[in-house]
Amino acid sequence: MISFAQAQDNLHQLCQTWLATQSDESERIALGESLGRYLSQDLTAALELPRSDISAMDGYAVYSHDRNGPVTSQVFSLKGESRAGEPYTGDPLAPGECIRIFTGAVVPASSDTVVIQENVERENEAVQMLQDTSLGANIRLRGEEIGSDAIIATTGQLITPNMIPLLASQGIAHLNVRPKLRVAFFATGDELKAAGDVLGEGDIYESNLASIAAVLRHYPVELINLGVVEDTPGAITACLHKASVDADIVISSGGVSVGDYDYVRQCVDSMGAVSDYKVAMKPGKPVCFGYIDGGESGRALFFGLPGNAVSSFVVLTELYLPVIKFLLNRERVIPTTQLEAELDADLNRRGGRLEFQRGVLTRNVDGAGDSLLRVSALGSQDSHRVLGLARANCTIKIAADVEHISAGSKVMVSVFPWTELQ
Repeated sequence: MISFAQAQDNLHQLCQTWLATQSDESERIALGESLGRYLSQDLTAALELPRSDISAMDGYAVYSHDRNGPVTSQVFSLKGESRAGEPYTGDPLAPGECIRIFTGAVVPASSDTVVIQENVERENEAVQMLQDTSLGANIRLRGEEIGSDAIIATTGQLITPNMIPLLASQGIAHLNVRPKLRVAFFATGDELKAAGDVLGEGDIYESNLASIAAVLRHYPVELINLGVVEDTPGAITACLHKASVDADIVISSGGVSVGDYDYVRQCVDSMGAVSDYKVAMKPGKPVCFGYIDGGESGRALFFGLPGNAVSSFVVLTELYLPVIKFLLNRERVIPTTQLEAELDADLNRRGGRLEFQRGVLTRNVDGAGDSLLRVSALGSQDSHRVLGLARANCTIKIAADVEHISAGSKVMVSVFPWTELQ
């Protein structure tokens, strides 16, 4: 049995090796379609920002009498106006002259300061300064935010909603992004039935395929659901062969243990290579990953999940999801979000393996008004309890050698990516 950390390292190495065999392709898409995609090249600024010196406030752009000190309480002569989209076009200002200016409007080159409108008193064309204003105040200088040829986004960066205003302000209509990953997935188990089927004695409804699709649908992947495959070497081999041709990653649910009817692992091994059967994590010890040789179609990565619903979910989100994001961005492994929280009740368990207990994370405010994260473990942690999984919004990460944690202790939690803290 290997540690969870060692499994992570082995998995990362497997993915790096696989990526080295893949062509470095990109896809050109519209900016409006780019959310959730990863850039395939650096983006360089096409425009300085601001493009000109512009006013940060409504007021008056002045040519001060003394360019070595503040604008003092003097009277200035009004010569014109500058609005956003309609710059001042009159003669250059002379000392003691000014123009009316509005937020976002171009500041004339002959002006050195913008005095806010609250600090002036105007009578016709005479503008009286009511208090001193620092030389150069209230002007956003050309290129102060983004200089010429600045890198504004980097290869492998995720396109998020808060990036869109920046990219749109640069006039970017299309982007080069990493292509979607093709992910084929299937389940094994003769007891598994589809929703709507009549259950016989010992049958259960299959849930892992829906779980895999639900988790991965948040990412730029093309999902290929191959359904439930008959528990025979022939059927599983045929499914793996088709999946290896059609997909970049093949995910199986079930069949990776050592039972008499657990054929997936041995079928993958006969078609490529598989490793790390036992990982010291709970839930999820029967874990294996490797690759399937698709012949001329190249190799497909293989990620094996336990058949148990909770174990499958935890292994997918804690072990495989970070490297799936690495395969998407090709630059870095992106782990699940880790937060420190205070445990609300004593926690006891049997040590020996790194454990991910399902929990509920909440945000509270203490007497001083400070925000405090608290987490509570959900009742029984048996790996078949899907009701507890549904109520959880995180997992509590417990080191292998820890058997007791007292209430009030700080623990690390992995937050589900879709969690909204209350």
